[in-house]
Amino acid sequence: MAILCAKNIKKSFGKTEVLKGVDLEIEKGEVVAIIGPSGSGKSTLLRCLNKLEKVQDGTIVFDGEIIAQNGKYKSDKELRPVIKRLGMVFQNFNLFPQKTVLQNVIEAPVLVNKMPKDEAIKEAEKLLLEVGLSDKTNSYPCELSGGQQQRVAIARALAMKPDLMLFDEPTSALDPELTGEVLNVMKSLAKKQMTMIIVTHEIGFAKEAASRVVFMDGGHIVEEGRPYDVLENPKNERTKQFLQRVLR
Repeated sequence: MAILCAKNIKKSFGKTEVLKGVDLEIEKGEVVAIIGPSGSGKSTLLRCLNKLEKVQDGTIVFDGEIIAQNGKYKSDKELRPVIKRLGMVFQNFNLFPQKTVLQNVIEAPVLVNKMPKDEAIKEAEKLLLEVGLSDKTNSYPCELSGGQQQRVAIARALAMKPDLMLFDEPTSALDPELTGEVLNVMKSLAKKQMTMIIVTHEIGFAKEAASRVVFMDGGHIVEEGRPYDVLENPKNERTKQFLQRVLR
């Protein structure tokens, strides 16, 4: 059963049409990797799903709740309970620099979900252990490597107990040697059947961790299927060209 259904998603910035009628369905427990060249609409699609960007046309339904219908959104008040079930991890961490790691992770559960602070701290400590940062609870973001900051960002998103996690190129701002520690956390989430959509340029990760790969180009989904089929035996000529370039 689809937990998320996006139909005919269209998005333009000025006269530039970025998404040209994209259809995407995500099943519960699926890990979907979206790959493609820069400017193909991957990140914009992700941001439209949780209303960080507004679509001009199309319908988005999440777990039976309509987010947008024919380009029209429900009010912010109506959408708040729905949107908070969508976790988002950005390219550039977006941590609060003046707060410790622990404070960053408990902020939203306490303020948004009204979770008692003691309970939020216990949950945060569990999550920080899961992402390998239990010794960094009292550190500040400036004291962490990029990979550590991104793992805090993942823990922070998980603290809201989302039903779907969205990752927007989570390793693109990292040095290559720090990429692995973030990908390992994401692989462990995949093994736990966390539903995820991951915009990524890490083809090896997509092959290993995704249950489905989607290739986008020019505002369209060009090809999608099982990782082996898309990455090892693509049918579309544009997919073949892209993979030949990135796998050189």
